[in-house]
Amino acid sequence: MDDLKDLSFTKFAIGQSVSRFEDPELLKGEGTYTDDYKPDDEYNNAFVFRSPYAHAKILKINIEEAKKQPGIIDILTYNDMDDEAIGPIPCLTADKLIGKDGKPINVPPLLPLAKGKVYYVGQPVAFIVADTLNNAKDAADYIELEVEELDVIVDANDAITNDAITIHPKMKDNVAVDWEFGDENEIDQLINNAKFKTTIELRNSRLIVSAMEPRACFASYHAKEEEYELHSPSQGLFGFSNILAKAIFNIPREKMHCHTHSVGGSFGMKSSPYPEYIASLVAAKKTGKSVKWADTRTDSFLSDTHGRDSWIKATLAFDENKKMVAAKINVVANCGAFLGLMGPMAQSANIRNNFCGAYQLPKIYINTIASFTNTTPIGAYRGAGRPEGVYIMERLIQKASLEMNFDPVELRKINLIDKSQFPYKSAAGLTYDSGDFHSLLNDALLTSEWNTYQDRVEESKKKGLLRGRALTYYLEVTAPVGKEMGKIRFDDSGDITLISGNLDYGQGHLTSFSQIVSDKLGIPMEKFKLLQGDSKELIAGSGTGGSRSAISGGTLLLSASDIVIDNGKQLAAYLFQDNPENIEFNDGNFELPNSNHRVSILELNDQVKDLIKNKKLPNHLPQGLDGALAEDTPPSSFPNGCHVSEVEINPKTGEVKLIKHIAVNDFGNLINPLLVEGQVLGGIIQAQGQILMENLCYDEYGQLLSGSYMDYTMPKAADIPKQFVFKSHPVPCKTNPLGIKGCGEAGISGALPTIMNAIVDALESNGIDGKNLNMPVTSEKMWEILS
Repeated sequence: MDDLKDLSFTKFAIGQSVSRFEDPELLKGEGTYTDDYKPDDEYNNAFVFRSPYAHAKILKINIEEAKKQPGIIDILTYNDMDDEAIGPIPCLTADKLIGKDGKPINVPPLLPLAKGKVYYVGQPVAFIVADTLNNAKDAADYIELEVEELDVIVDANDAITNDAITIHPKMKDNVAVDWEFGDENEIDQLINNAKFKTTIELRNSRLIVSAMEPRACFASYHAKEEEYELHSPSQGLFGFSNILAKAIFNIPREKMHCHTHSVGGSFGMKSSPYPEYIASLVAAKKTGKSVKWADTRTDSFLSDTHGRDSWIKATLAFDENKKMVAAKINVVANCGAFLGLMGPMAQSANIRNNFCGAYQLPKIYINTIASFTNTTPIGAYRGAGRPEGVYIMERLIQKASLEMNFDPVELRKINLIDKSQFPYKSAAGLTYDSGDFHSLLNDALLTSEWNTYQDRVEESKKKGLLRGRALTYYLEVTAPVGKEMGKIRFDDSGDITLISGNLDYGQGHLTSFSQIVSDKLGIPMEKFKLLQGDSKELIAGSGTGGSRSAISGGTLLLSASDIVIDNGKQLAAYLFQDNPENIEFNDGNFELPNSNHRVSILELNDQVKDLIKNKKLPNHLPQGLDGALAEDTPPSSFPNGCHVSEVEINPKTGEVKLIKHIAVNDFGNLINPLLVEGQVLGGIIQAQGQILMENLCYDEYGQLLSGSYMDYTMPKAADIPKQFVFKSHPVPCKTNPLGIKGCGEAGISGALPTIMNAIVDALESNGIDGKNLNMPVTSEKMWEILS
């Protein structure tokens, strides 16, 4: 790079739309996914024999004939797990929610391989290890699973009826938790006495988490060191390895060495250790050879945690001035057969935290009954309660404006929190630090050409199409405080390695973290490498999720930069034969004012390394520029914004198209606007998928009806809106030094209600009742409505 480019990347690193440093490797096919990992020694392959039954008592698992098949090394069942004293996969939120009865969440044991009963189709029963994958698959046909079939429950509402069978033997019913927030009697009274009120019943459909790379792992056991080694895609290795080591294998953390290389998508689904990973590790120890397991796409539909799946009844009340008075939400959430790491948090506390949004809602009551069913477990999926909370509020506002015959924009303006009210404490108990909601909403109206909409309606009519539009004001809360690390290491190669407990699975961490550190230290961005995927290098880490990465990882690397500067001042003072307090750091240089003593940070690093090599650096000085720390992250931030959608409906076919989408957002200071825009657009397309096409269905026997992409539809490139506008309207966050607010899940939170309400508007403005429309709005469903 020439000097001019060096200066531009140093001085303006934060705020630039820098292309991702990660992309060339990925676009050239040089990423390292599980299939690309090549160990030094030979390895075996594995295949999972899964339950074909949704609910049954296991009478016998006969593996003897299967073990005689060609190439079979071993077949593991629950007996092998018991022999190794393997524990169940824990639920990390088990003590975070307390039910109305004062008791914590009921957590039935999630074992790696089924024992005694099977609880859903796809549950792992046996783990087949063979010399080749085909031999392992062939042997699966010879496993005899003798069972006594039991009644099946697939719907969360059916699970909580008085006459429902109890799925888990040691529980008195199927309720994981019956949780509430607020005073129900007080809220009922406020709603009953209110001037206006509206009620809506909503379905939050069950979704497949469609990662590009299905789950996979490569497991080894090093007998001499008594150490396990696991290569698998994840969202963060510090907690991941802790759970495997301490909670499941009951060994010291340092005996569980976990790696994550490239990750082909996750959205929450790959954050947890899975039964197959545990079985692979046990098989590696038992057979004395490494084991590779990779899920098939068909099996991943059955075995990956699913997303969403809840039923909601919600009421919102207003006074005579159209001001919100109170809201009540009742949720029945499907947990699946077992609880994942997050448990029912998404459909309870996270709905509470995000429902109030940017509005002056004085009081809320929320009740969530989370129930077990004979279906694949539900886990975190992009937003994990944030889109749900926003969706409920914005559907209620839209319905209320129709019923009151009142402008939906004006209804929102009346209830938005005013700039003068910050810091503002919401009815959920959260304190918002900053925002300028009215100004941002007006910006969105102008950007979306709100006032010329009727012209576009007439254009659609000429083509025989119905046009609708809607506006949403969303606010969401990012992940709470957690322990994180930041480390900057000056390598002998001349590169600088950034080490973080976050984990990049598509977000562009190398680029954004490099921008932060480059801006602080004046080091060209191409000098940086990023290390996140080796558990032995981590001293803390909360992983990537909840839109926390820039706030947590970025802030800790910023703090590590301060340590680097402090070390540099001491080392420069030694070279300049002066006092450290006299040394200044400016634009990447350590200098002594009013003198010719000046050295760049990279030159200083080279000189210090030479001193260390020649054993000439005094011991009382820092032994290099490296900086590292682990501490609590800054508190949650509150990204917010206004989305505007316009849709067209073809009455002849029922096809709904997203024509135009505007997203004006307050993410505080933007590190890299290009990456942020990509995150937002991705979230919008995910929302579009859920609204128009995605829906995972079971039959009454617990068999998956939408078990492949032949039956489960996802949005394609052609579905991206022709007119998409991303705009930043920043109000810097006051609770972290970078002034940033999370953005990773904001796109879907803002777009989900906006697109849906635009469809409602298209129907209502043409005299068709659409106020209670539910997802997914498939072409078939719309055609039936319009016929």
